[in-house]
Amino acid sequence: MPLSRESLIAAIAASGGAAQPDDQVDGLLAKLQLLEATGRFEGLLRGILKANDKSNFLALLLEATFAYQFERIGAPLNYEVKQDPAHGSSIDFGLNLASGLTAYFELRLLQQDQATAKSIGDQLTASGTYAVFKDGGDEQDEVLKVQGIALGKVEDKHGKAIKFLRVDPGVFNIVAIDISDIIIGAANLGDCMLATYGDPEVPSEYRREVFGLFQDVLDSYPEHIQQAAARFKRFKSTIHAVLFLFRGHGSGPLDYCLEHVLVWNRSLVGKNAAESLVPVVDTALPRRE
Repeated sequence: MPLSRESLIAAIAASGGAAQPDDQVDGLLAKLQLLEATGRFEGLLRGILKANDKSNFLALLLEATFAYQFERIGAPLNYEVKQDPAHGSSIDFGLNLASGLTAYFELRLLQQDQATAKSIGDQLTASGTYAVFKDGGDEQDEVLKVQGIALGKVEDKHGKAIKFLRVDPGVFNIVAIDISDIIIGAANLGDCMLATYGDPEVPSEYRREVFGLFQDVLDSYPEHIQQAAARFKRFKSTIHAVLFLFRGHGSGPLDYCLEHVLVWNRSLVGKNAAESLVPVVDTALPRRE
């Protein structure tokens, strides 16, 4: 199916999406056409045009937006790459850096849980406003969900590695998660630090009894924390950073700009080791303020 305005509108409809304003369709189309011109994203574009499921369409839209924001600054990405051609599944994107290093990005979109989404929708229908509040337990659940999703990008339920099979000075392994919709769209730097470094990294009022993906474990910690540390062991020894993605303020449902918070794994990355990657990421994906 060739990429055209008509085929994109058809894909949106087939995925269960409502009719969108012209500026949203045209903005997205321009991004996809830029990707098409590179000749490196045929599989991604084909997936978007053939999508017939809303969640899948939105996940592919995230990948396309991510790729576009790197391509537009002259930082070309390779799509669906493997670190070891003979083993493991492919990683969404590979970025070759001027330093000779390669950064690998595996993306995931997290969407608002159905119960909260329904509550918001019902209130908007009734009054045009909503007032959904999550308590500390709810926020803990969503941070733990982020951790589970990140972990699932590295290993299967049996702890077997499925991606990111290289850990050496030549690579950066990065799990990227769009968390724009969780915690009622109010996720922030504190939630990013909770997921990666746990309670010790945030002020006491924001602590949620969370042990972080990159957090060091002490012998004095209780057994359930020791178990969490054991569960995160491969992740901590494999992933150099978690890239938290946010859709920028004023973004539309189709045509949006991604911003980021990048949290490095101090066990794998020294203070100056990421100098070749950070300026590229900062230029492609503005930092979340």
